[in-house]
Amino acid sequence: MSLLKQLLLSVSLAILIILGGTLWLSVDSARSYLNTQLQAQTDSAATSLALTLSQPSNQDPVTQELIIMAQFDSGQFSRIALHDPAGVSLLNRQTEGGSKGDAPQWFTRLLPVLVAESAAQVSDGWRQVGQVYLQADATYARDTLWHSFTRLVAWVLGAGVVWAVFVLFLIRWLRRMLHDDVTLQLKALTHHDPSSVQSTHKSHKKSTFSELSEVTQAIASARESILLTTEEQHAKIESLEIELNQDAVTGLVNRKYFVNELRRQLENAQSKGGWLFLFRQRDLAEINRIMARSNVDEWLRSLSEQLQVVLQRYGSEPSQFTLARLNGSDFVILGTDVEAAVMQQLVKEVQTILRQQRIQFSNGAFCRWAMAQTDFKSGQFLAHVLGRLDQALMRAESAGHNLVEQLTSDQVADSADQPKGGETQWRAIIQEGLIHNRFSLHLQTTAFKQQLWHEATLQLQSTPTQNDLLLGYQFMPVATRLGLSGVCDLRAFELALDWLAKHPSERLIMRVSLSSITQDSFSEQVAKQFAIAGLENTRRLYIELDAYSLVSEPVAVSSFGVMLNEYHVKLGVRRALSLPRVLLDLTIYKAAYLRTQVSELLEITQKTGGNIMLRSALDIAKQAGVTFVLLGNSAELSATTRQMLQEYGIGAE
Repeated sequence: MSLLKQLLLSVSLAILIILGGTLWLSVDSARSYLNTQLQAQTDSAATSLALTLSQPSNQDPVTQELIIMAQFDSGQFSRIALHDPAGVSLLNRQTEGGSKGDAPQWFTRLLPVLVAESAAQVSDGWRQVGQVYLQADATYARDTLWHSFTRLVAWVLGAGVVWAVFVLFLIRWLRRMLHDDVTLQLKALTHHDPSSVQSTHKSHKKSTFSELSEVTQAIASARESILLTTEEQHAKIESLEIELNQDAVTGLVNRKYFVNELRRQLENAQSKGGWLFLFRQRDLAEINRIMARSNVDEWLRSLSEQLQVVLQRYGSEPSQFTLARLNGSDFVILGTDVEAAVMQQLVKEVQTILRQQRIQFSNGAFCRWAMAQTDFKSGQFLAHVLGRLDQALMRAESAGHNLVEQLTSDQVADSADQPKGGETQWRAIIQEGLIHNRFSLHLQTTAFKQQLWHEATLQLQSTPTQNDLLLGYQFMPVATRLGLSGVCDLRAFELALDWLAKHPSERLIMRVSLSSITQDSFSEQVAKQFAIAGLENTRRLYIELDAYSLVSEPVAVSSFGVMLNEYHVKLGVRRALSLPRVLLDLTIYKAAYLRTQVSELLEITQKTGGNIMLRSALDIAKQAGVTFVLLGNSAELSATTRQMLQEYGIGAE
């Protein structure tokens, strides 16, 4: 409610109270006056009637009755009685039922008029012959008071209606005047054109109300003050916006800015799409533990500056690439309207910087980066794009390597490859699969030394009615994040041993998640399964681990390898040449063979000194009694490399 309405309402309420009080006082005063007059008239009539009856000529009873009847018939009294000196009634006249009159009962109860009574002595000379008693009829007094009350109420209501109409027009008039004198000037405060304010000020030099002159001057002064401080306020707002959208440590844009920018690109119909490259520092907690906070902040700032230099070199426009820090350990590069080849080259340079800026721990290991990449196109949903990126990141974390896991929109075109929602939905799918035995093995056949080897991958039927199979690379990263990889791998061991029992002449290769090996009692539960299956089945089982697993968790992996060796299960290592220091500890991990791809050899041998490193690795493997398995087309290798492999009796399978 406006101040003006409150003021007028207060005045109206005060007037209403005054009129109501005046009405009540007037009616009450009239009632008191009527009571007094009625009592005085009754006293006078009683005295006059007593004197008349005291006359010697009126001592006759018949004459007295006639006089009393004449007085009673006047209608002013409701009762007239004559008593002898002993109190015996000689004559009594009174109205039957009383006169109702015009006044309603509620009014009579609220403002009662007193019934006047009076008595006088009747004498004969000095001798008292009786007493006359009169009771006045108050009907006429009540009717008079009621008619006076109704006239006053009608007058008050009429005055109230007139006041209400007056207030209605007064409010409109005051609003118009205030709009002309104040509102226009207040609105002018929001304009940045001084000329408009000056014209408004000139047109209102003199206010309609003298009381508003000071207000007008105060508004003009406030306008001048606002104009002086506007630029300063704008600068503060810009500073706050920068703080809101920037990371405090690195100065990069934060998650909020990144999400808004990505949403804008997805909603822009003119956009050609782009790429997202996410990299997470998996060991930031350990880095914060061994290093001072200021040193960690400086390391992050240096890393961000180097990455921004690379982005500036690749971007044709300043806004083509955006580097954001989503949280403490996650960084993302948003590239808009970028070709895939350009993005891949950029990712390689970013990988080089990340590799060079790694921090080495006391055990000799370096901090790890998990990297994921996906594309986006105009019209796609933000949740779907971020879901693909998160799924690719989970794959990178589960694999444990330093490669980029890429999951594009074309790769998830099949419904089976679509992300299954959030972690809650994934947890339900995996747990229902465990309860209802929806896990199975997906087998691929590999030829090695003129024998067929079957490589098993765990797969999951996500729904009971549909043939919607999820392969291990789709759900195991999520299971790792949810802490369910151990139970999934135990089910994989159970299925593998059952398959070996049904195929007594076959060999089976199976992969195990590093997160499962590090879980408590996992090795003991696997050993129980081996003991039940028997050595005739376990000796034909081969377990493969990524070389990085041996470096990141050497104690857990070596203990797991010893357990496998007890049951004659062979342990294989993938990508061992990417981490040459793993070769020195093959006997500790009880490794039986090394498995590498031709593409991996190509990457190594093309570097300076690559053939020397390869020969050293082959010598170490030979001395340790570890078989070297090469998969792929050896024709892609150089003649020198092929000759070296032939010397060690190694050929591509």
